[in-house]
Amino acid sequence: MIKKTIKKIMSLAVLLLVSAFGFRLYTYNNTSDAAALIDQLNPLVQTETLYVKTTDKYAYKFPDAVSKIDNFTYIQNCFDKNGHARKLSYTSFGRPLTPKRFLRVTTKGQSIQTWEEIDEQEIPQKIISLL
Repeated sequence: MIKKTIKKIMSLAVLLLVSAFGFRLYTYNNTSDAAALIDQLNPLVQTETLYVKTTDKYAYKFPDAVSKIDNFTYIQNCFDKNGHARKLSYTSFGRPLTPKRFLRVTTKGQSIQTWEEIDEQEIPQKIISLL
């Protein structure tokens, strides 16, 4: 009886671990809301800082449900401090972003934690040419 219980617990642990790794692979470069939610909950996904140069080409705009103010969603390649690219979706609320500005984006996988406009001097030299 105890051996069966231990086997079930071990099987469940292995299943959870494999699922966490599988979800991590699935969500990388996936810009859907589902991917952002999965990454928020996945303990294997680490917080990281990415950099992006804004553009005037937003992916889509949509009105806020309450205020009816337009929001703008951008889907772009962002880069970490080592120059590794990732596709990421982020939203500007109430107005489009000014093009050709630099953003520092803090993410947990595809889930945006914060983003802020920064000066070019704050970007790692290694990735300025990539932006």
